[in-house]
Amino acid sequence: MKLRRIILFYFVCLVGVVSAFAANGHEIRFIYCSDLHYGIKRQFRGEKVDAYKVIGEMVKSFCLLNKTDLPSDGGVGEGTKFGEPDFVVCTGDISNRMHDGVWQACRSWRQFEKDWIETLGCPIYLVPGNHDISNAIGYPKKLTPAKDETSAIEIYNHNMPEFGSQKISSFDYTANKVHYTFIKDNLRFAFVGIWPDGFMRCWLDSIFKDDPATSTILFAHDPVEADAKHFTNPNFPYDINSKDKFENLLSDTCCVNAIDMRPVGNWNRLERFLKSHPQIKAYFHGDCNYNEFYDWKGTEGSISLPVFRVDSPMKGELSADDESLLSYQVVCIDTESRVITVRECLWNKNGKTSVNWGKMRSISY
Repeated sequence: MKLRRIILFYFVCLVGVVSAFAANGHEIRFIYCSDLHYGIKRQFRGEKVDAYKVIGEMVKSFCLLNKTDLPSDGGVGEGTKFGEPDFVVCTGDISNRMHDGVWQACRSWRQFEKDWIETLGCPIYLVPGNHDISNAIGYPKKLTPAKDETSAIEIYNHNMPEFGSQKISSFDYTANKVHYTFIKDNLRFAFVGIWPDGFMRCWLDSIFKDDPATSTILFAHDPVEADAKHFTNPNFPYDINSKDKFENLLSDTCCVNAIDMRPVGNWNRLERFLKSHPQIKAYFHGDCNYNEFYDWKGTEGSISLPVFRVDSPMKGELSADDESLLSYQVVCIDTESRVITVRECLWNKNGKTSVNWGKMRSISY
């Protein structure tokens, strides 16, 4: 009888170890969000409040994930506790553009540091958004003050020195573009600033030349079909001005001469690049904000790239009017079976900070 108890004890222990390894031994888990827009207000739970109050509640929900089971939905990690994320990704617009009454970029960054860097106990990976960069280089409309480089500098300094760059104290956008990459469990994570423009594509080409085989996920601020206004002004003298209204955020010159036109030629260059680099398996972005899982076929239908668009706590197109739709994304990757599951996490159901599961998509890579 005693021997049977001992055997049973070790069997239970072995099952526990195997289960834990199956749940986490080959998994990467992270949280993805975008477009925080510190410095503005929104209606939230019955009153108009500052962004930091809304974002603070969202960050609180990150902590709830530690003891929250993933849904039984067939995705990676189903039925296990999400636990501590390996890292958090935020793809920009930490500051809002500084129109009258909006916080300066320096104040927005200080609040972000307090709410995120000093609070979360895991790595945070950032790229800038169009608002962060416009605050630093100027904008077609008047800003108050005209420029504040703080969030652009600090976003650069937050991650780039870890990957070999020197910290900066002033901002030169031609030289200080956020772009870095790392490999975890044979999967490459690549951060390409606002959008994979010509500068970023050349950089990625150099990476893929040395390592053509590793599957890669891209993180950018803009969607694959970036707005015309974000490209470089094609009209002489090619600057940022109130007439043309181009913002000169991307290194590529816009293929159309007005911001209300579709820059299909620019999108097509990205399509050709993606077609030539099938190791790129997924693309995550913010900017035009609501939760959406879709496949980008390109302008000529030559590719099918899984794309994950994420909501904004302050400027979500749908969650601005319906707070129950406020969400971010929870990503679980099984690096042994090579499956990525992205789940929509609804964090404000019934006006309470909580974790509720929405849409889900799994892809193989």
